Amino acid sequence: MVLFLAVVWGAVAMIRPTGTQAAAGEVKNVDNNTVSAAGVGNISVKPDVAYVTLGAQTKEKSASTASAENSNVMDAVLKAIKAEGIKDNEVETSQFSITPQYNYNNSGNPTFDGYQVINLVTIKIKDIDKASTILDKAVTAGANNVSSVSFDIEDRGKAYEDALDLAVKDAKLKASVMMKATGVTQELKPYKVVESAYSTYPVYARAQDGMVEAEMATQLIPGTLKVTAQVEVTFTWTP
Repeated sequence: MVLFLAVVWGAVAMIRPTGTQAAAGEVKNVDNNTVSAAGVGNISVKPDVAYVTLGAQTKEKSASTASAENSNVMDAVLKAIKAEGIKDNEVETSQFSITPQYNYNNSGNPTFDGYQVINLVTIKIKDIDKASTILDKAVTAGANNVSSVSFDIEDRGKAYEDALDLAVKDAKLKASVMMKATGVTQELKPYKVVESAYSTYPVYARAQDGMVEAEMATQLIPGTLKVTAQVEVTFTWTP
């Protein structure tokens, strides 16, 4: 009889579920008392910096002549924008190329047509209210290639923190609604938080064909930027 009871007790011990006994302060059956939800946070932010990419595009029969003409135009452009308060460290070369040009007849045979020089710089404009004026000044000084104009926020960190805060709150709201629908009314506590996605896109405006007239009155409208954060949050509760 003693042997039989020992065998039965051992079998019960082997099939007893784990995790049903918990030390003081621990949550019982954590794996079963969890709910996960995705949260999204969106922040609309007014841009505080503009980036303008522009420069000179010249074409002449010789590379040296095209390069010299391009250099003269760029000197005038840089002088014009610096007169508007742009500093040296707010201008950087974004493209420079010297390429031979060819015309092709109906048979596909090429005829040499000189050299094209393209020199573009990207200008960082911290006072976006002056972006239109600086663009016009550069064009008036000889810039004939405006590659792109974009608006952004210089400090994305603060905006993203706000978006993350909203994303976590959104996840908790969704989890609470789901659990109340199943009859769970206990307070949900974050158990695991995972950042799943982040996005912020500058607002772009482009000139047609990259070419602009020498005299223009440009109106640039920054609009707003959207910063998005996405999280996956797992919550737990005490039964």
